[in-house]
Amino acid sequence: MTIHNIKMNNQTRGVFNGIVSGISFGLIPLFSIPVIAAGMDNVSILVYRYLFGSAAMFVVLVLRKTDIRISFSMAWRIVVLAALYTLCSVTTLESYQYLSSGIATALVYTDPIWCAIIGIAFLGEKFSWRISSSIVLASLGVMMMTGVFSQDGSFSLIGLVWGLASGIFYALYLILVPRLKVKDIPSLKLTFYVFFVGMILLSVYGLATRGNIQTATDSACWYNLLMLGLIPTALSNICVTMSLKLINSTIVAILGAFEPLTAMAVGIIILGEPCSVLSIMGASLILISVGILTILPKLRIIPNKFQPKI
Repeated sequence: MTIHNIKMNNQTRGVFNGIVSGISFGLIPLFSIPVIAAGMDNVSILVYRYLFGSAAMFVVLVLRKTDIRISFSMAWRIVVLAALYTLCSVTTLESYQYLSSGIATALVYTDPIWCAIIGIAFLGEKFSWRISSSIVLASLGVMMMTGVFSQDGSFSLIGLVWGLASGIFYALYLILVPRLKVKDIPSLKLTFYVFFVGMILLSVYGLATRGNIQTATDSACWYNLLMLGLIPTALSNICVTMSLKLINSTIVAILGAFEPLTAMAVGIIILGEPCSVLSIMGASLILISVGILTILPKLRIIPNKFQPKI
């Protein structure tokens, strides 16, 4: 086998893992919405998601013989990141209460736009046609998807706020990763700790505010919670980590478009959610706006290193 063929094989494997990561992350609504419908609160759902996901990642780290020790100074940084990441997850599930799963997931995918806005407002980034066009396209896409232009009363301001909040929290997470100096931690190890610490934070919050963490009412709920932790959490993050070892991070970012597309397909085909031409057009505009920021030279504030999927 020639070196050229090895490179081609690695490229194919990298793209495959990137696609699997995007598709698996897009399955969050498939496993979370039935549990929400069964009456479990969002905090409890995320506790189980983070528990099963971090357990699976821990097994992979042990099999790879990865040193999982961290210093005390690194621990507080991970707590900050886990808090932001957890807020992103909570607001995403909240948005499912008011918006279709595809629209809610597409709003999370606006995080590069928020990175650009925050960079300009607070971090000294320069305004450019690339940033301005992305913001305009994303804004128009969000309005089209969430029903601003609709006359049927489907627009939900609360859902829009929750969805945009999820994108903002994830953008803050991405911006803080290099600034908190945790980028040298192996990606999967960092992801494991973010989910593990997030589980602890959510458990403490749930016990303090509700007095308990709800348990699943039947085997179907347990199945969905387990799959939520294994597929769109552990599998998605493991695959994207493998993908980044084989192909360029920009290509991986582009393959992330499979995330909202999968969520939208699941919502329409399996969950029976409504779909309109405006929604499709809005999703396309968001994907184009994100592509402008990821395909073209990247902003300095957006780290090249992979960060975990929410």
